[in-house]
Amino acid sequence: MNSLARRLVREARIDLWAATIGVLVNTVLGSNVVPRPIRWLGYRAFGTKIDTPNIFPGAKLLGPMRHISIAAGTFANRELYLEAVAPIAIGRDCQLGPQVMIVTSHHDRTADGVSKVPRARPVTIGDRAWIGARAMILPGVTVGDDVVIGAGSVVTRDCLEPGVYVGSPARKVGP
Repeated sequence: MNSLARRLVREARIDLWAATIGVLVNTVLGSNVVPRPIRWLGYRAFGTKIDTPNIFPGAKLLGPMRHISIAAGTFANRELYLEAVAPIAIGRDCQLGPQVMIVTSHHDRTADGVSKVPRARPVTIGDRAWIGARAMILPGVTVGDDVVIGAGSVVTRDCLEPGVYVGSPARKVGP
């Protein structure tokens, strides 16, 4: 199969997912009318490894559901966005503020500026991490245990040492 045919098949699969399972996962389960325990059971039924019912409404889960792992005790506020082309692992007892975005796909570009097919790069968030409102965690990043990411920060590289990281790109500013 040539590259154009592979790309068309891939696009068709994405569209089919969005029109079927994506509607159930993101529209129905992410709704304000679905209680958290039902949302949690629904996400698990679709293949996520979510061990906490504390996922609030408005969450958008994209990509293979098996790539999403959230440990017990973690709290995800409204409108969490998980783009799980590659695995996303979130540890125990984390706090994710409203509209936190975690992205796992990266598009390399050719010398003439053309974007290539996305490359998957996993994201790992350690135990007891706090991620502030509207923070963005980019592909391939590891956020260590006991790390705080300030609201609105853009995490472009690993933040392994416990402490407070803020800015774009996020840098350590405190213990």
